[in-house]
Parts: sequence; structure tokens; C-alpha cells
Amino acid sequence: MKILICDDEPMIRLGIISMLEELESGAYEYIQAENGLELIEKAAQRPDVAFVDIQMPHMDGLEAIEKAKEKSPVTRWFLLTGHSKFEYAQKAIRLEIADYLLKPVGVGDIKNVMQKVSGLKSSDNLVKSYLKSVTDKDFDVSSSQSLATQIQSMTDMGDSPKFRADIVSKTKAYVKSHYREDIGISSIADSLGITPNYLSRLFKEQTGVRLKDYITHLKIDKAKELLASSGLSVKSIATEVGYYSSKHFSKVFLKATGSTPSEYRDSKSNF
Repeated sequence: MKILICDDEPMIRLGIISMLEELESGAYEYIQAENGLELIEKAAQRPDVAFVDIQMPHMDGLEAIEKAKEKSPVTRWFLLTGHSKFEYAQKAIRLEIADYLLKPVGVGDIKNVMQKVSGLKSSDNLVKSYLKSVTDKDFDVSSSQSLATQIQSMTDMGDSPKFRADIVSKTKAYVKSHYREDIGISSIADSLGITPNYLSRLFKEQTGVRLKDYITHLKIDKAKELLASSGLSVKSIATEVGYYSSKHFSKVFLKATGSTPSEYRDSKSNF
């Protein structure tokens, strides 16, 4: 079994390896990464299990996992966090994170993780066996997205113009209703029962605009309205339009409008 450990602190990586060896010596192949960018690169080795720190330089763990899943959909992801209050639950659920461990991690925590992995593998095998019996096809059941992709490929519902137009309409309605949240393509696709890749491709084909850009533009338009008409702080407005980091919000706003939120507000107050 391949196990990937991503943390910017070498002692934490070595500590997890030591605990795994204590539980079952020589049973695992270890892959180490010290930041999110390196995690994405090494995900190509398709590890069975990955322990990933949330707070890392260059790219946080959740963002790195979202990109790494494209290279390794079979991996079971476990987050390492120093926060007793888990502030990233919504995005973790969307990414199908198996669980999270509170630092400092103990051998009991690692033991529970490996037992959980064993249970998940058993469940996967049961699902695969059932699907094989009713379809005579082999399925990858490592994630709901991969399973949905395979099922979708067995249908032709996406060929209907009415269906495609309906999906775009529902997507726009979803974004307008949930822009205050940290929404992404995956969460929208899940709500519609289709795969993220299919949704992205269909939305661009039908509208000429990338769905990611559509979401950003709508959020920025809502932020402009609040900056011009309310006395809310930039931080409060960032939260109001679904950005949990005011710094990131300001960066996105500047890229989209050519001015910072404060500069935009000042320009409107002069009229």
C-alpha cells in the first residue's frame, strides 16, 4: 500500500511514518511531499492513502487535494490540522475527505485511520461486485465523481438540447442562490447529479463563458453593489459574497476590476 504524507514540517512526516511502522512494519511504501505543489506532482504515483496538512506554503492542503484528485481519484485523503474547530468542513465534504486528524497526531489516531481505510476498501469491493453482477461491467468506485462519470457514459441523456439548456439554467440559478457560500464546480455538479468535467464543458459550450469565471463575475458584481451602497467593511463584504479570506477577495477583485475594493468604494463615493 502506498501512503503519501504531505506536511511542511519534516518531523511530522517522519513521526507519521514511525507510527505506521510501529503498527505494521514493512507493510507500506512511503511518498513524502513538503508543500501543496509537490503533493500535486507526487499524486501521479496514485497513493492509496494520503495525510495532508491544511496550512502549508505556496498552496493550502484543500486546494492541493482538489487538484491532486484529478491525478489520483483512487486516493483516500486525510487532513492534518492544528485547529480544534474545523473551519474547512464544507469544502472537505465536497472533496470527499475521508476524515481529519487534530495535531499532534498519536499512534491511536493512525491506527483508527488504517482501520477505516480497510473498512472503506471492503465496502468498495462489495459495491463493485454488485455493479458487476447487474451490468457485467467493471466500475471504479473510489469516489462518487468517478462512479457518476462511468454511469453517465452509459446513458445518452446529455445529447438532448433541452437537457443541456436546462442544466445551464439550473446552474445559473444555483450560483445566484448560493454565491454567499464557497461554491465550486464540484458542488454545483453534485447538486445536479452530473460530473464536474461534463458540467464545465457543457456550460462553456452553451454560454461561451467558463463556469468558474461566471461564478467569480457574479460574486464581484454583488460585491460592487455592497461597496457602493453599504457601510460594511471589506472583510464583511468578502464573507457576504463567499470569500473567507479578505486578502484573497481583494486579489480577485483587483484582477476583475482593476482596482482594490477600497479604491472602488472611494470612486463611487465621489459621485
